[in-house]
Order: sequence, then structure tokens, then C-alpha cells
Amino acid sequence: MALAPVETDRTALVAVDGARLWAVLEDVAAYPGFWPWLRSFDGAELRPGAVWRGVIVVAGPLRLSIDVHLDAIATGQCVAARIAGDLSGWARIDVAPHADGATLRLTAALHPERRDLRALTRWARPVAQASHDRVISRAVAQLADHVAAPPV
Repeated sequence: MALAPVETDRTALVAVDGARLWAVLEDVAAYPGFWPWLRSFDGAELRPGAVWRGVIVVAGPLRLSIDVHLDAIATGQCVAARIAGDLSGWARIDVAPHADGATLRLTAALHPERRDLRALTRWARPVAQASHDRVISRAVAQLADHVAAPPV
């Protein structure tokens, strides 16, 4: 029986305009600086066809190796990607104007590929979903904090 994906649909208000938010998303080399849980990251640029490889340290010894295949980008608006590795599926980031800055919406549907992750998702789905939600919440908050910080 196939497992249903672990899904994300998270929107955050960021207190800067969309152009500033997009500029931070384009600065791929800076990602490990504001996402300390992102290890061994080799992303070079935000462009269709690029493939980023990295390791996400979720909690303690749990490490997830992923490849992010950037499929489509509408500059200033959205990024759509396929995910492969320990997790597989798709993810999308949308940036939209808002009266108080910009919104960042992250949607994704991911399937566990590793045996231990599949077992966790199958037998303790609420724990798997809560862990996933915690990582996503932390990532969005760290991005929002980084974007709101004055440029150096």
C-alpha cells in the first residue's frame, strides 16, 4: 500500500517588499548561513534546470540527503521543483505582494524513500507530520528573520 505524502501548505508574511524577498532567494550561496540545519549544500544559482544537493539535519543524528531539481521559475513570483533522495515529491515557493510587505507561500508533497522514514510515516504519521511541520516552520521563520535583517 502506497503511503500518502507528507504535505505542507504554509504562508508567512515577510516585512519587506517582494523584490527584497526575491533577492534573498536568488542569493543561493547564502542559504547555509541562515539555515544552519542545511549541510553539504552545493546549490549555485536559482535557475530552471539547476540541481541542488544537500543534507538536512532534522534532529540529532537524523540526516536527510536530498536533490532539488528546479523545474520552473517565474522571476519575482515562484519556484517549482522536484525533490529526490531520502524524500521525493514536489515543492513550490510563491512570493506575492501584501500591504505590509510580501507573502511567502511554501507548498509541498513529499514521500519518504528511506526505510526508517517510511516506517515512521506509516506507523506514527502524526509524529512524522509534526516533525516535518517543525522543520518547515523553523525554515520559514529563519528566512523571514534573515530577510528582515538590515543588509550588511
